Amino acid sequence: MNSSIEFSSYPIGEFHELCLLAGKPSRPKILIVPPLFDEMNRMRRMLIDVMRSLANWEISTCLMDLPGTNESMLPRDQASLSLWQESVQSCADHMETNHIASFRGGILAVDLLPAADHWQFSPIKGRTLLRTMMRTRIASDKESGVITKVSELEELAKTKPVELAGNQINPTLFSELQSAHPPELQNQRVARLLTDSKPCDIGLEGSALWLRAEPDSDISLSKAIAKDLADWIGQ
Repeated sequence: MNSSIEFSSYPIGEFHELCLLAGKPSRPKILIVPPLFDEMNRMRRMLIDVMRSLANWEISTCLMDLPGTNESMLPRDQASLSLWQESVQSCADHMETNHIASFRGGILAVDLLPAADHWQFSPIKGRTLLRTMMRTRIASDKESGVITKVSELEELAKTKPVELAGNQINPTLFSELQSAHPPELQNQRVARLLTDSKPCDIGLEGSALWLRAEPDSDISLSKAIAKDLADWIGQ
């Protein structure tokens, strides 16, 4: 089967956001919700490998861009978690899919689809994401001779956008992420790395690509994820 990647789009409000498609449209689609912020960039190559593997098994996939990311027309500092949740719902409706595979912080954007079937890879709290990015900001400031504290960044984020790990986080998004937890969904399957001790339905061997300094791939992990996704939807 042709496992080439094609560009498409989905509507959200006054915009159309880009997405990538792999596989025949007539086959069941899996909507892939990517990780958030810099984790998205580090794991994108792996996600493309997963899509190509699934296409070879005649399972089509859609990898969506969230508003305010990549080539989105929405300014980055206007993104919000509630908008991302609406965009996931809109993309799922547009692609007519009921299977959602979300990675890392992407799980925080699936709240509006409780009846869908959900596959989750290493789900994470919004506050944990913010803490990681704040530590990156603090380390960068320290190298420049500036002492910054987490409490100072949290206070600043209440009234104005704050730059964290190359991302402009507006007060609304910061507040939403502070209280965001992976939702408990009735039809869900959780996958984690074997080195992760948190509860899950399956442990997969591989590396934590979201911790790498640069984008990278892990073919063994990509194939393991693709196989579990295929088993999950009964292919």
